[in-house]
Amino acid sequence: MVRKVLIIKTGALGDIILSSVFIQTLKKNFPDVEIYLITKKIYKEVVENCPIFKKIIYLSDKFIFDLIKVYPLRRKKFKIIFDLNGNLKTNFFSFLIGGEKKYGFYRTKLGKMFLTKGINKKDIMGKNPIDSQFLLFRYLNIPSENYVKEPTIWLNEKGKEEFEKFKKKIGFKEKDIWIAIHPLSGGKWETRRWGINSFAQLSDLLIKKGFNVVIIGDKNGIQYVNKIIKKMKCKPLNLVGKTNFSNLCFLLLNVKLLITGDSGPLHIGAALGVKTLSLFGPSLPERHCPNLPYIFYIYKKVPCSPCHKKKCNKMICMKEITVKEVFEKSLEILNREN
Repeated sequence: MVRKVLIIKTGALGDIILSSVFIQTLKKNFPDVEIYLITKKIYKEVVENCPIFKKIIYLSDKFIFDLIKVYPLRRKKFKIIFDLNGNLKTNFFSFLIGGEKKYGFYRTKLGKMFLTKGINKKDIMGKNPIDSQFLLFRYLNIPSENYVKEPTIWLNEKGKEEFEKFKKKIGFKEKDIWIAIHPLSGGKWETRRWGINSFAQLSDLLIKKGFNVVIIGDKNGIQYVNKIIKKMKCKPLNLVGKTNFSNLCFLLLNVKLLITGDSGPLHIGAALGVKTLSLFGPSLPERHCPNLPYIFYIYKKVPCSPCHKKKCNKMICMKEITVKEVFEKSLEILNREN
């Protein structure tokens, strides 16, 4: 009988992408296993092209409806359930589905009770976001030399064809030297934003240096980015709210550098092998920045950081990062050999 394994990973975007190392490692070491995934419907574009999954179950944000979806999974009789999220809701889902073994992360004593074996999320604070996932493989005795340590994004030919049409529509020419800037932050993390004036000045400097700048982000950042562009003297390509996930990925594959905060595009860049410079403030780069040779960051260790606050009146940690510093670091990265 084929063994069945369930992975629960419901967010956020960057974490979903980085979980690809866990998924690939599991399949590499147990090629005959059937792997199922539970995630949120908003991440369908991110995972739907992965050939590893036997089936993907998409959740909403409504607890009762999600219960109706996950309870029938009991009949699958999973050998192992991995809860990569580690919140009380996903811990409970692991228990409800009833796999033979339930391994995962937890935050509370109650959450721990729902697992066969687990790791307190406090114990992975300060650990790299890729390496921390591998801690769960201690329960399967997978040696570290068998880990897949680089994340990936599964794209398809249809997406590539759509991008070819898209780039003609927007006037994106691959012969030009492009730098992508993502000035937004995930969710309501206002503290992770570097600032309107800073991004405007940086973009102008890069354009005057001869680079083409494309600004990316979702539709929720349209007003914020419009304020940046109004402050600029040069004209960037504004694609905020105009790309789907696939188009964004193929776009980033054609840029020389991505500049972003601690948000989803950082991890997209990591998975695509794109040179990326990330600006950190209220969160620790050691915990949230993938440790890969083409990923760079700037972080100022001020007394109040990391605070992990979503709002702050002072924003000292981000204001300490100067435009000159980011500009010079960008040029340094661009001049590095691939």
